[in-house]
Amino acid sequence: MLLNREERPLVTAHTGCGEAPANTWASFMEVVAMRADIAELDIRITCKEEPVLLHDHSLLLELYDARQLNRMPARARLGPPHREHGLVLLADVIEEAKRRGMKLNLDIKNAESVNPTLQIVKALHAEGLVYVTGCTEGIQVDTEGMSLLLNAPESTDEDAGTDEAFIQRICEEAKKQGYRGINLHYSMCSPAFVECAHSLDLMVSVYTVDEAVMMRSLMDMRVDSITTMMPEQLMRLRKVDEQHEA
Repeated sequence: MLLNREERPLVTAHTGCGEAPANTWASFMEVVAMRADIAELDIRITCKEEPVLLHDHSLLLELYDARQLNRMPARARLGPPHREHGLVLLADVIEEAKRRGMKLNLDIKNAESVNPTLQIVKALHAEGLVYVTGCTEGIQVDTEGMSLLLNAPESTDEDAGTDEAFIQRICEEAKKQGYRGINLHYSMCSPAFVECAHSLDLMVSVYTVDEAVMMRSLMDMRVDSITTMMPEQLMRLRKVDEQHEA
């Protein structure tokens, strides 16, 4: 079911959009404080298949579990932010999101992380809180109640977003495979893409948009969600629209 017009677009705050480093507890709490609709998080797993917040691959994930990685000096070897910030378990974020009624966009970074991530979502009964993007290959978990978005392949063709055959293929593939919607780079979004997706009852989520002019253009196309490093700017634009429609 598509979003109501007055709910568009959902404001998805990209991790690290505040002062705190990306994928830290402090960064997540900054998104909470901004009152964005959705917090976007990058997900990988440890050697014990524990989903954690981390963007880049590290060989340390193959050697240690989350408890070991949260000890110095191993934690510091994950990268500069982790000298000051602990590694965050996805389970802890989900519990906090449930308590606050916050939705999450889980950007799964590799195939190995897909099923452990979805299993945690199910185990914590958080299906209705999550949008899943990134890698969605090889799913072996019952995803009923979750909103899975098919990542449209990025194209170097400047006309991809208006290529009728390309648009139809992506939208029909998403519908056939049971996805809730499509996640695509803003440069590939077009009125034709949004119209085709909406005709199949698919939502359109666009990333990563920081310029007000592009935000406005995408809002006029009626996209359903915009991922941004500037969530407060997007919320101001949405509020202006809401006031005009009142």
